[in-house]
Amino acid sequence: MPKITGLSKLAKRLGFKIGDELVRIGGYDVVDELDYLFYDNEKTFEVDVVRDGKQKTVRVHKKDGQQLGLEVDWQMKPVVCKNKCIFCFVDQLPKGMRDSLYVKDDDYRYSFISGSYVTLTNVTDADIDRIIRLKLSPLYISVHAFDDDVRQFILKNPNTRKLKDYMKRLGENGIKMHTQLVVVPDINDGKVLEDSIRGLHAMEGVLSVAVVPVGLTEHRVALANLKAVDEQNARETIALVEKLHIELDGFCWCSDEYYVKANAAVGECSYYGAFDQIENGVGMLAQFNENFDYCLDEVRDMNLGKRVDMVTGVSFAPILRTYVERLENKLGIKCKVHGVKNDFFGHSVTVAGLVTATDIISQVERGADAYVIPDNMLREFSDTFLDNKSIKEVEEALDAPIIVVPHDGSDLAKLIAEHFGK
Repeated sequence: MPKITGLSKLAKRLGFKIGDELVRIGGYDVVDELDYLFYDNEKTFEVDVVRDGKQKTVRVHKKDGQQLGLEVDWQMKPVVCKNKCIFCFVDQLPKGMRDSLYVKDDDYRYSFISGSYVTLTNVTDADIDRIIRLKLSPLYISVHAFDDDVRQFILKNPNTRKLKDYMKRLGENGIKMHTQLVVVPDINDGKVLEDSIRGLHAMEGVLSVAVVPVGLTEHRVALANLKAVDEQNARETIALVEKLHIELDGFCWCSDEYYVKANAAVGECSYYGAFDQIENGVGMLAQFNENFDYCLDEVRDMNLGKRVDMVTGVSFAPILRTYVERLENKLGIKCKVHGVKNDFFGHSVTVAGLVTATDIISQVERGADAYVIPDNMLREFSDTFLDNKSIKEVEEALDAPIIVVPHDGSDLAKLIAEHFGK
């Protein structure tokens, strides 16, 4: 059971003590921190604790908006995925990456907390009741196909046949859902894809659908033989989804990767609404364009006289090159864009977020005064790349500092100027 490790003045006054073990809050067994956070928004509730082997009930009365202020040793380990998806990216990872990347999680709690996608194949009726009771909304759900047979073929888990019933219960009880369809040519594209989007649109509580192309690395020994999305398939998928986008009032989008594969222009920012699926790569290019223009306007004209090279993935490199001249003119710099080929995962992987330090070191030419990388190349809140190498190691290899900038284009010019003390 989770133990109390710290107390606010209010918690002390109410009778809590350090070392108390939390048993129930509001009459329900404590599962994790979400129980506490939910009831901490209430003015009155009861907390059952175990103290010195005996159970005690503490009655909480506090002002509206006041926090109870308990510090607890929460240990919320992610629920491990039980699916054997035909396109599972974890199964396609090479060796030598940080350990956490090999963990297959499928946890509805992290879907609510951080927007990760879950399939709901490992939840119980009690879990669904808890989601509804704690109002864990929105959730992000991987559907892949509305048809149960197609979805079970993809996930290799018969529990997925409960998905639509679970989503129906969630929607009827006020839980909002964003969904994704990872599409494999000849399996869940075309008519299957259209039926999936229409089926999800008819479900109460479903707010959006992101259509994402399957990601395949070159580390697929003994895995299913899948077809990658090519230019023709990308164009056909974009045409279908854009038609449904209009018909269904902005309900669905293709991820930007489809447009890159199709050599097609993405929509304006207004096309993507509130950018609800931005973390799924939907609208990132439109957002980058808008943010880049804004960030240029926010800095004065300069003459830094430096060479500042950009490091990105193969797919974004030609797009980034279209911005370079304006950045050079604004800051008085020389700039080269390096589109790093992904030798680590395989050349079919072209996005910037999967570029490793190893490939940067082996491919990027030396000679710049600084190198710019997007923050999504690194583990969140750290300086570590996917292959466990640090920014410092890359700086030493390139013999120049690294400037980390937001991947959405915001503050790009500002951060380069600040790096050189301007």
